[in-house]
Amino acid sequence: MKYHGFRKTNHLAIAGFLMPFAAAAIASVYVLNAKGDFVSFRFRFCFVVLIPLVLGLGLFFSVKSIPQIRDRNDKDYAYSGLVLNLFFIALYLVSAFYILFSPNT
Repeated sequence: MKYHGFRKTNHLAIAGFLMPFAAAAIASVYVLNAKGDFVSFRFRFCFVVLIPLVLGLGLFFSVKSIPQIRDRNDKDYAYSGLVLNLFFIALYLVSAFYILFSPNT
């Protein structure tokens, strides 16, 4: 039995929506487990490579899902994922600027 009233799910939109939260979770885990050692290689790797990679993937998924809105619906996930990714990237850049140029480090 096939339901004709339902459209396929826009998986890219949902993945793009969830990626900023995954990046925030990764950052939170590393900050909580760093125990004040913010100059270690593991913490720097997370902050310089892993978090931007996850945010970049989220932005890529969100932009890639926009052309599929008409066919697969989920317009809310696509656009809110795009806005969330842009906001989290801006937040990341501000925090990176603060860490790199603060006089205490």
